[in-house]
Parts: sequence; structure tokens; C-alpha cells
Amino acid sequence: MERKKAIISFMNIFFDGQDEEIFSALEKITVLVKKDKKEMLFFEGDEGSSMYFLVSGSIKLFKINAEGKEAVIRFVEPCELFAEILLYMKNRYPVNAMAIQPSQLLAINAKQLFGFIKQKPEFAMKIIERLASRTKYLMKMIENLTLSDVRGKFLNYLRFMKRQSKEEDITLPVPKGELALLLGIAPETFSRLLKKLSKEKLISVKGRKIKILFQL
Repeated sequence: MERKKAIISFMNIFFDGQDEEIFSALEKITVLVKKDKKEMLFFEGDEGSSMYFLVSGSIKLFKINAEGKEAVIRFVEPCELFAEILLYMKNRYPVNAMAIQPSQLLAINAKQLFGFIKQKPEFAMKIIERLASRTKYLMKMIENLTLSDVRGKFLNYLRFMKRQSKEEDITLPVPKGELALLLGIAPETFSRLLKKLSKEKLISVKGRKIKILFQL
């Protein structure tokens, strides 16, 4: 039953609704995967055949540099597709993937899904739209990391989150320590920054919720 709901959720996003023929085909090439907090989904360089649709939870995509330091690429949120690069490259994952909270995923056989792309051009367009949106996001993150100081990095991130959210308050998608890694800031420095911005009455922080008290 859980897998059925996951397939329907995937179809609603990428196929604009339910179709018995597509549902039946997806049932044959998908598996529901469950991961506990801090459990690895795959490692960089691993051979693989599956791309993933995140049903619930949160996944961290990251690399480990030559010095052994972790560089966060991005955090995957529910209803996002990732590792779709297997559709276009050799069957090796280019990054590491780890659940940062209990997560459920729909594993989709990339090679077999490629057959759908030939039959369903609208699916190919959805994938291209997602990739274009992600490229834009990564370009902004690179600009943020290279051009801004610590304060600027975080304020730029808040601007980005504010544009994405319709809510007045911003809810951080991941724990503060993980977000610090994404922004290229030491967790201790990030903690001090939050306290400083709160003291200046620019933001108020309660858990993962941040209320912006100034005009971004």
C-alpha cells in the first residue's frame, strides 16, 4: 500500500495525474526503500541502477574532499527526484547520499524508465524543467559561497528561502549544523551569527523556525 501511494505521488508530479497503463508499468520497475537517520543510501563511485523519488524525510547529497572534509551539495526534500543523472551517464553515483532523518524513497530503475522517456515526451520535459531549476539553484549557491562573507551567505540564503516559501516565517529544512555545512560555515560560527542577528533584532529564532524582522 505504501509503494502504491508513492507511485501515485510520483505520477501526480511527473505525469500530471493517474494513468492505469503508466501505473502498471511503474509497479514493475520500482521498489520502496526505507532508511533510518544517518543511514547511507549510496556512496560516491558506487555502481547503481536506480534513481530515487523522495516520499518522506530528508536526504543529504555530499562529497568528501582530499582533506576528508565534507562538502554538502544540497538537501533533497519530499517529492523531489534525484540521481536521475544515471539516465545520461554511466551507472555510477557522482556523490554520497545519506538520510538525515528517517526517510522513505521510491527506487526507480533508470534504464527501464528511459523507455518511458521515448514513449512519453511530456515526462522528458518535466525532467528537463527540474534539471534547469536545479542548475539555477546551484549557480546561486556557488555565487553565494564565493562572493559573500559569513553574514552575507546566510542572508542570501534567507532571501532564497523567503522567495520559495509562502509562509511569513521560514522553516529551515534541516538541522542548523547541517545547514552550516551547506553554506560553507563552521557550525560554531553559524551559531554565533544567529545569536548576533537575534541580538540586533534582525531575526528571531525558535528551533528551526526563523522570523525575519527586517525587509529582505
